Amino acid sequence: MTDRRKLQVYRLTIPWTVTFFILFPALSRAADQPYATKVYIGQNVEVSLYSPTMFRFRISSLKPNPFPAEYEIPFVVGKVTPWPEVAYQHLTEKNLDTIETSGIRILVPSDRKTFSVWTADGSKRIFPSDGPIRGMFRDGYTLFDSASALGERNLNSRYSHWFYDAKTGRYVDTYLVGDLILDQFFIYGPGYDRLFQQLNDLVGPELLLPKKAYGFFQTEESDCKGTQTKLMNIARKIRDHDIPVDTLILDLQWGDGCPGEVQKYWGGLDWAPAYSTPLSPRDMLAQLHAMHFDVMIIHHNAPNFPHRIEDTPNRPGNWTQQTYEEGFWRGKIREELSIGVDGLWQDTRQNDVTDSVIWKGVQDYYGPTRRVLFMGNRDVTNLNPWSRNVDHTVGMESLLASRRYPFRWTGDISTTWNELRFQIDAITNSQGSMKGVSYFTADAFGKNWQHQARWNQFLAFSPVARSHTMKPWDAHLDVETLGKIMRFNPEQIADAQQLSSDPDQQTVEAWVDQNAPGAKTAENSIRKHLKLRYRLLPYIYSAAYPHYLTGMPIARPMDLAFPADTDCQQDRWPYQYMFGDSFLAAPVYADVHSMEIYLPKGTEWIDYWNHQVYAGGQVIDYDTSDAEKLPLFVRGGSIIPMRAEANWIDPKVADNPLFLDIYPSNQAASFTLYEDDGETTEYQAGRFGRTVFEVRREHNGNVALTMGESHGDYTGKAANRSLEITVNLVDKAPASVTKDGLALVNLHTSEALRAGSEGWRFDEQGHAVVVKATQLSASTTKIVIAAPDR
Repeated sequence: MTDRRKLQVYRLTIPWTVTFFILFPALSRAADQPYATKVYIGQNVEVSLYSPTMFRFRISSLKPNPFPAEYEIPFVVGKVTPWPEVAYQHLTEKNLDTIETSGIRILVPSDRKTFSVWTADGSKRIFPSDGPIRGMFRDGYTLFDSASALGERNLNSRYSHWFYDAKTGRYVDTYLVGDLILDQFFIYGPGYDRLFQQLNDLVGPELLLPKKAYGFFQTEESDCKGTQTKLMNIARKIRDHDIPVDTLILDLQWGDGCPGEVQKYWGGLDWAPAYSTPLSPRDMLAQLHAMHFDVMIIHHNAPNFPHRIEDTPNRPGNWTQQTYEEGFWRGKIREELSIGVDGLWQDTRQNDVTDSVIWKGVQDYYGPTRRVLFMGNRDVTNLNPWSRNVDHTVGMESLLASRRYPFRWTGDISTTWNELRFQIDAITNSQGSMKGVSYFTADAFGKNWQHQARWNQFLAFSPVARSHTMKPWDAHLDVETLGKIMRFNPEQIADAQQLSSDPDQQTVEAWVDQNAPGAKTAENSIRKHLKLRYRLLPYIYSAAYPHYLTGMPIARPMDLAFPADTDCQQDRWPYQYMFGDSFLAAPVYADVHSMEIYLPKGTEWIDYWNHQVYAGGQVIDYDTSDAEKLPLFVRGGSIIPMRAEANWIDPKVADNPLFLDIYPSNQAASFTLYEDDGETTEYQAGRFGRTVFEVRREHNGNVALTMGESHGDYTGKAANRSLEITVNLVDKAPASVTKDGLALVNLHTSEALRAGSEGWRFDEQGHAVVVKATQLSASTTKIVIAAPDR
């Protein structure tokens, strides 16, 4: 090819001896735009190279300068620091421009409105293609604009209107009127690991939640009859009923009081009088904090910053019920935070840009080091209950950049099994994980106690676990049905109208006494699975940090987790998923007594509840008649860190002792435990700890566990660690157990092991060896469970 323009040629030698010739136009504006490597085609096309396999294709109609610096970073892009320079060559011939990097070749025809992408050697076209779409991916690439990926229908403008303002640190202070800049972002993997990593780098990571936010959220919903007394009774009842909960969500309070028990409007700016007595709001919050609850407030109002209405131009009303001058609104938010409110739920639907303003304002109030507790709306639903079950197109409101302000919820849902099935797939697969969003949760409404139990089993094994309740004044449900749903156990309600005459009990509550001793109930199931979730906090938290670094989702559909398994390909199992690396969860999504579950090839799988071992690579017919049991499997070889049982999370209390639940296999396995202070953003500056645990079954039958050195430091890090190790799938008592070569004492009983400082016992009934080791320093420790004597 012959370049018809004057070119400047730069020779760049890469350390691995590959040489590229980088050709820049003589009039290149790269010196003025150091943010990324720039290639200009004609007067109105700019290609920004972010990496050898990731770029932006920008078409600008701005005049006279089509590419001003203030429009460099649109809302969809989260990286605000310069990218490393990318080596490339740019050649032009009569009807074609070609940009070649070490990873891809970009071809732009003479109309300069479209482009295609090929492999670097030009042998294979990557894009466009017609393979199946998985979330936001197709054939090893993704292509997205300011609205959605791969042309998916979306109510937001595909043009870039909002841009990062370096002076204010916000994305709303620089706004471009008119559809003048069209940005298209292309990322090529082809593997999912590289796709997610580059997406994470470009759009920005999902930040770690405050550690308590990995617990359970319960909404206190009382309609206009809500009072402070009822709220405090519910809080005490949660603790009395032994239900793990960390955060209470209040709706009809700060923004939504009902003076005179009349729902006049949403979105006010006054604390509801009913929640201001007998305690002041500050003292009420202090008492809830003393009970180990955080408190979130739901808002139906927003700051009215310039051009805010353009946030959702195609939706009249924008759902936001009230708007206020931004400074006044922000002052009210600061008053709320100053008296002890811990987080905000912005129920200002489909306003991702507005969410960014609010999130940033809270972060500014706290300062740069405290994590923000915040929930916004992603509006993914199957059947919209507020439009008489009219099919609702999913994925048409949210912007990809909303992942930077975690977490989100799916919007209002219906009370059907079909909705539960849809939400399982949406959150862990098509609308969540495969669209780059992990911190995603749903309302949970069941038509009976079994349905409610199944909903909450799914939530307990979701990245965010939260239960909501219906609002009686806008639900398309009769009172009796509503009462049954919220009470979880319809068999004990003859008529929802016949509620207790006690005013404090007239609110239909989520947690109520069950009259039949030993009866199977939603409450029993919720308690059981939440207690397991809370014990698994070290495991869940250790999955959250690599997600922050790489974008690899916490909940992963089967074809993402097992790309080499042909039986997992093409999304054949959309309602089961991996929760982290070790757990396969298959929530029951219908009123059935058995369900097919696929166990992937290459490993054994262990039923978590009874430890039955299954070979991988098969479909099993699993008994689901017990509505109190989530089908849950552990990958063979797993090391699962756990903590002591507790009904709340205190980030200042270390998980010491740490419990290790081990399922040894013939293959060596490892687990990296991630720890930090749980409250600040210091993890982003490298203040965290990592400890690697490895387990292997040696050739002589011994099982060896190694705890590596604890690397890194953070506020509150313990000087030493104690372990309680359970090695499962052991049929006979070991010949001995040693720690760093020294024999530990066989204490025989669980009582003796609990009372002793160190030792071990064989659990014959549980087919497990339990080892206790204390006061372990930061150096490496090795524990060997010797094979039984023959």
